[in-house]
Amino acid sequence: MIKLFDIKWSVFLLVLAGIAYAAGLFIDLLEPDSCQYANISMEMLQKKSFLQVLYRGENYLDKPPLLFWLSSFSFSVFGISNFSYRLPSFLFTILGVYSSYRLASGLYNKKTGQITIIVLVTCQAYFLFNHDVRTDTLLTGSVIFSIWQLYEFLNKNKIKNLILGFVGIGLAMLS
Repeated sequence: MIKLFDIKWSVFLLVLAGIAYAAGLFIDLLEPDSCQYANISMEMLQKKSFLQVLYRGENYLDKPPLLFWLSSFSFSVFGISNFSYRLPSFLFTILGVYSSYRLASGLYNKKTGQITIIVLVTCQAYFLFNHDVRTDTLLTGSVIFSIWQLYEFLNKNKIKNLILGFVGIGLAMLS
């Protein structure tokens, strides 16, 4: 008989989800948005225009710059590829999942935190966030991180949590 929450099944689901996320780092970008955003990031890197977002030489004012900055940085470190474009969003996914775990564990208990991880990483929206990269993953990870940090500040009254909470809010605003 399988329990509602069995650690073996949880680990199995996490491993399967991890494989799907890792495989998604290498698939071709989806048209039209991901390709357009990757081109903007590539153009930003090539023209060294980090304060003015351009698309095909024209001002691009439709999205905040965080995705383009992080992707350009990733391109400069790892080269221009599907992997390097998706990597910053994947890292923000990890940040969001970890922050969700810590927040749920703090509000309830460790088991609730573990269930939160399972629900979040197996959620279809998170798979889409990572395979069709836009600003959603950065925004979600930043918001969850800031809420966790502000919760920690309210409980522990440590200034570092307040500062990190507002850093998370700032990142959310940039994404």
